[in-house]
Amino acid sequence: MRALVALCALWLAAGAARAQEIVTDEKSQAVAKTVLGILGYTRWPSAPQTVRLCVVGPTEYADELLKGGLLPGERRVQVRRMRLDDAELLSQCDGVYAGMLDDAAWRQLRARLESQPLLSISERQELCPIGCMFCLDVREGGVAFETNLDSVARSGVRVNPRVLQLARRKGGA
Repeated sequence: MRALVALCALWLAAGAARAQEIVTDEKSQAVAKTVLGILGYTRWPSAPQTVRLCVVGPTEYADELLKGGLLPGERRVQVRRMRLDDAELLSQCDGVYAGMLDDAAWRQLRARLESQPLLSISERQELCPIGCMFCLDVREGGVAFETNLDSVARSGVRVNPRVLQLARRKGGA
């Protein structure tokens, strides 16, 4: 009887873990769609044919995004993970997707990014008030985002005003 109870408990735990995995996959897909949408309506001074997005820090929702994708106009998005201290971060990226970076790590990264026309997106909403351009709000019903208009204005990239209207706004950094 104990074996049967243990087997049932194990089966229920496996089912709950699978349900959580499905929810995480759905959130990852929603994040990828949102990020690709933002990238698709962003213009860089050099107009790259392939947009290079670099993922830094530990992430919760980047799995689907790491597969890359296509933007309007058949532009490709190449996504790869990079270390925060990687010297090639500035030269190899058109945008940065920051995972769960703490404030100090973000401030260090931001100081490096300021000299380049780069888009910045984070999984942490707390980074928008301290200079990240877009901060995701991942929920059961989908993904919303906040924007720091001051950071967008200083970034060197142009984001379509319609995208900015979809966002909740945060003050400057």
